[in-house]
Amino acid sequence: MIAFEGKNSLHNKPTNLEKKRVIYISGVISKAILLICVMVGVSACAPALYHVNLKYEPSEKSVKLEKAGPDFPITVAMFNDIRKMDDRLLLGRVTTLQGDRIPILPKYNKVTEAVTTNIREYLFKSGYKISNDIPVWDLKEETVSQDSGRILIGGNIDELEIVCEKSFPAKTYQAKIKLTFVFANVPDKKIFYRSTVENSNSLQDVSFSEELLEKQINAVLSDALGSMFNDPKMKKTIEEGAKIKK
Repeated sequence: MIAFEGKNSLHNKPTNLEKKRVIYISGVISKAILLICVMVGVSACAPALYHVNLKYEPSEKSVKLEKAGPDFPITVAMFNDIRKMDDRLLLGRVTTLQGDRIPILPKYNKVTEAVTTNIREYLFKSGYKISNDIPVWDLKEETVSQDSGRILIGGNIDELEIVCEKSFPAKTYQAKIKLTFVFANVPDKKIFYRSTVENSNSLQDVSFSEELLEKQINAVLSDALGSMFNDPKMKKTIEEGAKIKK
């Protein structure tokens, strides 16, 4: 009887395999709880807003032009912001796990100034001479200023936005842009070229940062400018459009 009870008690003791299984499960649960606590803590400490620097970044597809020309300076007007947004000071928003929507602002300049500056710098680095003047233009022929040299380039910012959904475990980034360009012969007060370019991209990543927000919005901006100007035919279009016909 005593021997039977002793044998039975041995079977009631957990084996080494069962102990390891319990320890493993406990470890997984502990790590999951810790991760959730960290996620909640990070969300609770999220900043009131984010900043990104809008900046053209050359891609590997960029065509290297020895001299884009022409010899006379080109004037780039301040682009008009006609985005369908409640607040055009914003570049977008980040939505947290709790449903909070945190604004994203351009880091150094307003959206109109940032876009216009990037267009000017793109043309300058491509070999064009750029006027120091940045007039305001509503894209109408009758309002072309005679002080704008030979060629005036203006346009609209139809769309420009970066949004991020901080879901778990991956975050979703979505960026889009749509720009309208209008080219005018200043002496003739004649619009000779119009074009609209647009681009979008998306990314899923387990991490979140302002750098990733910046990378996505700059990628669509760079591709849009490349689509518009990174073509040898553009030089000929501008030279032909600059010919005075009066």
